Amino acid sequence: MPQPDRARLERAIQRIGAPGALALVPLELEKPTEALWLKQAASAKFPRERFDALFFLNRLKSPKALLALDGLTPADAAAWPKHLRLEASIATARLNGAEVSPALQAFLEALQKAGKVDPVRAQAARLRLVMAGKEKELLPPVPATAGTILALMDAWNRGPWSTRRDLALKAFTSLSPESPAWARFGLGRPDQATLDQACVGILSRLGEGVPKPAPVEAFEVEGGPWPCSNSPLAQWYGFQALAKLESPLPGLRRLMEQDHPLGASSALLLGALLPAMRIQSPEQADRVRARLLAGSDPIARAAAIEDLPAPPADLDALTRRVWTDSQFETQQTLIQSYARWKLPVQDQKTQLRPWLQHPNWTCRWEAYRALLKLDPATPWPAAPEPTETDRAILKEATRLAERGKPVRLRISLSGKRSFTLRLDPTVAPMNVANLVLLARKGYFNGRLVPRVVSDFVVQMGSPFDTMDGGPGYTVRCENSLDWYGPGSVGMALSGKDTGGSQFFITTNATPHLTGRYTRLGEVEDLDHALKILDDLELGAKIVAIKVLEP
Repeated sequence: MPQPDRARLERAIQRIGAPGALALVPLELEKPTEALWLKQAASAKFPRERFDALFFLNRLKSPKALLALDGLTPADAAAWPKHLRLEASIATARLNGAEVSPALQAFLEALQKAGKVDPVRAQAARLRLVMAGKEKELLPPVPATAGTILALMDAWNRGPWSTRRDLALKAFTSLSPESPAWARFGLGRPDQATLDQACVGILSRLGEGVPKPAPVEAFEVEGGPWPCSNSPLAQWYGFQALAKLESPLPGLRRLMEQDHPLGASSALLLGALLPAMRIQSPEQADRVRARLLAGSDPIARAAAIEDLPAPPADLDALTRRVWTDSQFETQQTLIQSYARWKLPVQDQKTQLRPWLQHPNWTCRWEAYRALLKLDPATPWPAAPEPTETDRAILKEATRLAERGKPVRLRISLSGKRSFTLRLDPTVAPMNVANLVLLARKGYFNGRLVPRVVSDFVVQMGSPFDTMDGGPGYTVRCENSLDWYGPGSVGMALSGKDTGGSQFFITTNATPHLTGRYTRLGEVEDLDHALKILDDLELGAKIVAIKVLEP
């Protein structure tokens, strides 16, 4: 076999994860340890190597993380990539006990002079340090926009509840430019139009910032309704926050027992509310769960299955219903529930073995992984017959890969904002072809952006405008060792081989994703794209995703 073909075959076997295959990712990524990354830090010379070592040492909470930047001088600032942002990593290292040396401080000041320090990221880093007592005061206020509000609230949420409690309980009774929160975050005074645009994001951050178990006082704040209170995405985030409350509240119980509890009119939102409803009104939760189990919404059915403390009496009927569901989440949840329900080993095997014959490969893979824990001799599952969709994706993937040129997709967002993705069909042909086919059908048009995490990722592609669901099928992973630098495009997953329609774009380097999530390519014109993505509001509308070529 020719060497290029042999290399492709070996990579395919590694990607599949077949028994006996060598690991695709190196040991320092597969099983990172402080010792491994200190070794990497000692030999790091280039910005990417230094950033990766700093990143992983921070994840490992090493007080020696800043060794990754040893030897840098002011002269090195000129060659440091503008969008390889260090602000958060430096702050994290300091919070983990590292000290910034005079030499490193000189390098950081040179980065500042070179225009390679982002004021918003710098303020977010400073806010964390001030909250921890490492710095005395914030930097000068940054302008308040939808994106900067998210960034500063993300930083604020990383502090302990004890330092955030008073502001959280008193400063958000309404969505007002007069709230004292903005100055405390290091923001300038926002106008009302900015707050209205940021509304869903602010509510999401307030919910995410509630600790678990949640104090009752966090849900007793009184105030007028916010303009986005009825937004399904805002409700979706809010219902997850309610689930952190581990004690019942009489007022909440009454709201849960209404026909449309807390305004949840769709099955999907009822499913999102079910964990909180289980705490507040168990009887109502039982009724809602029964309705969702028997209903037509597969995402809601997955939530209902998750709520079952034990297998239902009609497990066989439920299995038949789930077998034909269009969303893999339902099947994944049921397959994983056999162990959660602590069924006897033989009963688990009896339930799992039929899934090895499911027409969806990912169901076979999920069942195989579960069976492997019960019986290490479980054979590798056979591949299912390709579906019509599989054949269409393969045909397009073959065409794009043989053409060997990048595929360009333009994403147009509300507010006349647009940027372009540059995807590589020679690295991830099936996943690129899948997005191309979906875009040509108009699948993404009109959908919302349900996830914006500052200095990390923007995620889109859910058919439900949340982070749930996909196109009704899954696409297998095509992992590679291509680096997840700033502006990288990757497939969002809920486990191996669960790709579908949701994808993400990184807004800083995210080396821990390398080799674990299918990397499709990157944005064109990084400066232009990141100006949009860094300032994107949660819930922004996708006007269209258009295939420019081929």
